[in-house]
Amino acid sequence: MIARTTLLRVAGLRKLFPIRKGFWKKTVGHVRAVDGIDFHIDEGETLGLVGESGCGKTTTARCILRAIEPTAGEIFVRAADGAEIEMGRLRPSQLRALRREMQMIFQDPFTSLNPRMTLLDLVGEPLLVHGMRSRREREARVAELLRRVGLRPEYMRRFPHAFSGGERQRIGIARALALQPRLVVADEPVSALDVSVQAQILNLLIDLQAEFQLTYLFVAHDLSIVRHVSNRVAVMYVGRMVELAETEALFSAPKHPYTAALLSAVPEPDPRTRSRRIVLQGEVANPAAPPSGCYFHPRCPYAIDVCRDQAPTWQEIAPARFVACHRAQELQLAGVEVS
Repeated sequence: MIARTTLLRVAGLRKLFPIRKGFWKKTVGHVRAVDGIDFHIDEGETLGLVGESGCGKTTTARCILRAIEPTAGEIFVRAADGAEIEMGRLRPSQLRALRREMQMIFQDPFTSLNPRMTLLDLVGEPLLVHGMRSRREREARVAELLRRVGLRPEYMRRFPHAFSGGERQRIGIARALALQPRLVVADEPVSALDVSVQAQILNLLIDLQAEFQLTYLFVAHDLSIVRHVSNRVAVMYVGRMVELAETEALFSAPKHPYTAALLSAVPEPDPRTRSRRIVLQGEVANPAAPPSGCYFHPRCPYAIDVCRDQAPTWQEIAPARFVACHRAQELQLAGVEVS
């Protein structure tokens, strides 16, 4: 295995949103959107971040990009010169310079583009903000980016309403690549698209990663897509990370009961194959008032007394395999066959 350099390292990341009530808007509690997670992403790889809606995936992505301020934790980024930088200690001017290396592809291609701006303005705006004052240079750069994502350069004078959903997402990808970033956070980039268009966008992202040596944090809830694009997969549940492993290992032999339940819901393309669906009982825990111990224990068929009383630690049970479960070493859970 080729050793890779870590590009992004997250330690103890937390994001709490206050709950305010009454005339004076007094804080009476907090929603634990992200509740202390640790992971890293190596240069050139794709880390898939999966989980149910509301588990904290998008909040994690936005905290990493400092689109929202985390409540606690550290986010380390390796700069182009090799130095590891903790983003929380940066001044606004330093953070702005670092943003060139981290960009985001948004989930909804319809609302993420300003309808009053042409493609030249949309894709060229990051270039203008970061110092490219010459309009001729911006036009040349935008034309090059549009070609690379499969759009014709003469489209740069048009407005977003003239394009389909897949084409709009290509515009969003071109905008994300304008500053030649090293880390791209893709927040469910194909969930709003037709299935046939999804494949085109996914293949485009894979080609761009190989061409520009990009590193992806790929946020999604569709496990079949994550399986196709990711080198490693991290699973979140109610703000906490419950398992992280290489894609093949996680799909074939999950170590956390929640991961096994998610994998059992993946559609099987062969109609002759009988799937073994795991139906979880109860409801997803309330992030504003989570249960004691393991957050998953009220729904877990394997829960024992220690699961109800003590929160499991995030531990490496095998090389590059992390899990937060008291019974991870003893459980034999069914996975999905990896071809």
